[in-house]
Amino acid sequence: MPAARKRAAARPTPSAPSGARSDAAVALAIALLVAAVYAPVVGHEFVDLDDPVYFIENPNLDGRFGLDDVTRAFRPYAALWVPVTWISIAIDNALYGVDPTGPLVTNAVLHAVASLLLFFALRALSLDTAVAAFIAAVFAVHPVHVESVAWATERKDVLMGVGFCGALLAYARYRERPSPGRYAALFGAAAFAMLAKPGAATLPFALLLLDYWPLRRPLADARAAVIEKLPLFALSVLASAMTVASQTGGANTSVKISLLYRALNAGRSYADYAIDAFCPSGLAVFYPYRADELTGAASIAACASVVLVSALTLWIGAAKRHLFVGWFWFVGTLVPMLGLVQMGSQARADRYLYLPLIGLALAVGFEVHELAQRRPALRRAIVGAGVCAVIALAIAAHRQVGYWRDSTTLFAHAAAVTRDNSAAHTMLGKAYRQRGEHASAEQALSAALQIAPDHGDARAELALVYVEQGRIDDARTELARAAQSGADAAKVAWASGLAAERSGDLSGAIASYREALRVDPERSEVANNLAWLLATASDPSLRAPQEAIELAQRAARSNAEPSVLDTLAAAYAAAGRYGEAASTQARAIAGLPPGGSPLRADLESRFERYQALAQ
Repeated sequence: MPAARKRAAARPTPSAPSGARSDAAVALAIALLVAAVYAPVVGHEFVDLDDPVYFIENPNLDGRFGLDDVTRAFRPYAALWVPVTWISIAIDNALYGVDPTGPLVTNAVLHAVASLLLFFALRALSLDTAVAAFIAAVFAVHPVHVESVAWATERKDVLMGVGFCGALLAYARYRERPSPGRYAALFGAAAFAMLAKPGAATLPFALLLLDYWPLRRPLADARAAVIEKLPLFALSVLASAMTVASQTGGANTSVKISLLYRALNAGRSYADYAIDAFCPSGLAVFYPYRADELTGAASIAACASVVLVSALTLWIGAAKRHLFVGWFWFVGTLVPMLGLVQMGSQARADRYLYLPLIGLALAVGFEVHELAQRRPALRRAIVGAGVCAVIALAIAAHRQVGYWRDSTTLFAHAAAVTRDNSAAHTMLGKAYRQRGEHASAEQALSAALQIAPDHGDARAELALVYVEQGRIDDARTELARAAQSGADAAKVAWASGLAAERSGDLSGAIASYREALRVDPERSEVANNLAWLLATASDPSLRAPQEAIELAQRAARSNAEPSVLDTLAAAYAAAGRYGEAASTQARAIAGLPPGGSPLRADLESRFERYQALAQ
């Protein structure tokens, strides 16, 4: 009898018949929480970390959406095979152009949808309304999820979340009453999630955990439980294989970190992620590897603690199934993001907790629910503590959202809350340079080089600062050092072209720009610079009007800013196509912000000349 009572206590509380109204109220509250936390993204800028590659310079975007966008989405771009994500971004481009507000608001809406689907999935799995509400609310407002929502590039995460949580709901419905139609819904949601981001490949494993609890499928049914998920496992294999194939030879595989250090970092990351889940402070957009720390006592202790918690959870698994499921959900869904197969230079990332956090929230939420059942006198206090925890997380997340308003704020925060983060200082220096704040840019880049003197990208950025300051000799010195330090060859060639152009060596500039485009044909700013020289060079032998048109058209397809359209108009004029030059220049002028400026005066002067020549 005691054992029977123990098992009964571990079961989720069945849904009450009157639960529909309270469920609707909870759903509304979750949606309002997401809206309150992420309202500041209205007016945020794209940040200079993949956002330009995805939303501005993406050659697959042309301001329209059609069948060709769907077919292109199934081809890798930026070393990623994420078709659903590329389709979603193409739709954004058709709706909003290159305005960041639309994509960021869309991210917030998708995150809210994922949170609501999670809540209804947990209710369909027979969890009590209060427990399901707590888990879904934590998912909705936790600060570690800000990176997945407030960063436009992470459309991948929120789309994956919609598909993954939709699959959880579909699976609960399928187990309630199996049918081909319900399985098709499960398969469709799983496919959506994995085609949005391959991190969802862990879904079938997560469903097996749900079979253990709260569904409590008998052990004798284990074989059938695995067999019914074979189509989902096949999806996982496909998504994983396509991911590996698309990243082979890409830039993301160039970071060389030994397997030993990657394994130690994985163990350390589990502990760091768990700490961030319960105490989310000091969150940053980039966490650098620190090889010197990975073999230290703290890292060894962190790895040992993960092993110890896993062993303890296994030992008490039968009595506390929710702890077993919650912990191993966290451990298992993190596996693809641990960096055991190195795909970047970061030690870990907040966005990788998007799905794993569900497991920890599940374990804590149901454990506290059981405590409230055992100690009814504490129930009000427990509910109050849960509400306060959610509110505290929401306030912290709202603050975290503010750090994503622009590149300088984001990278300055990362540099401030992490130690020896040369990458953050480099990105901060670049952001300052793009704003024309050369003194601040030089200071940030110097800080990066103090941390990592052989950081080639920091030297290339510092060279660009010197070019813009007119310090050509200093720029060339830094470019030579950057090339020796393994900096991005295309950036070095581009900066060399700028230095040559500033010094009046137009033939040298043209040669350097062509080399930059040979290394990286998608650099629209280089294509624009080269097109301008080929259209306007004072030496007729350097001009190549047709090549200038092709380059300017390429640049305009990914970035139709007034300065780029001005280049295209000049290229048309160089080829004698004055009517097209005038109409293109008119588009450039129309894209300028209101008010007078030297750029407006220059564009209008050229427009008048093109218009006169066209008559």
